Amino acid sequence: MTTSPRRGPLPGLRTEAELARMQLDALDRWNRARRTAEDASRPGRPSREMRMDLSRRLEVLRAQHEAIVARADRHLEDSVHLLGRRAPCRAVLVHRNEWFTGKVADALSARGVQVVAALDNGAEAVGVVVAEQPDLLLVEETLPMLPGEEVVREARRYAPTTLIGAQVDYQDRIPALLDAGALTAFTRRVPPADVAQGLLELLGTRAAAPA
Repeated sequence: MTTSPRRGPLPGLRTEAELARMQLDALDRWNRARRTAEDASRPGRPSREMRMDLSRRLEVLRAQHEAIVARADRHLEDSVHLLGRRAPCRAVLVHRNEWFTGKVADALSARGVQVVAALDNGAEAVGVVVAEQPDLLLVEETLPMLPGEEVVREARRYAPTTLIGAQVDYQDRIPALLDAGALTAFTRRVPPADVAQGLLELLGTRAAAPA
């Protein structure tokens, strides 16, 4: 089963330069949040449980940071070509099933949507979304390091114009993902072609206008 996409304003087509500004702003917000989190996680005499929790959080931050740095390096290499060129619709797919991801990516690409990353790790997904500022994000609920619900929350925080779709294990999990910030959600029974169509409906007319 699937939900109907929530209605809301769609971001307009962006120039490459506008996209670059959004990416830099998101990186700055993420770095400020990281410093705040690190400062708050330095108690005087931490317990064993607190040390374990701190270790887990730092591991997540490291994974996010590595993904951000890798993407930022690529953006710097491409920056000479920015000028006023329109950016194509761009998508990030976060799912552990490679076959499913490939089918969705093929369907999106056929409609002019550029799939800039396909990932299977929640922490890396947040880093990539911060750096890429995609138009569209698909998130599986069950992911390593960070669950899909948390990925959606972080994406909403650092990429507020990104349109988010989620895939959940069971129907009763849909409200939680929508509350986290997803605009539409699909259960695992929905085939990839229908998931792709639902994502294209989120994008509206932008999906039919590749750069």
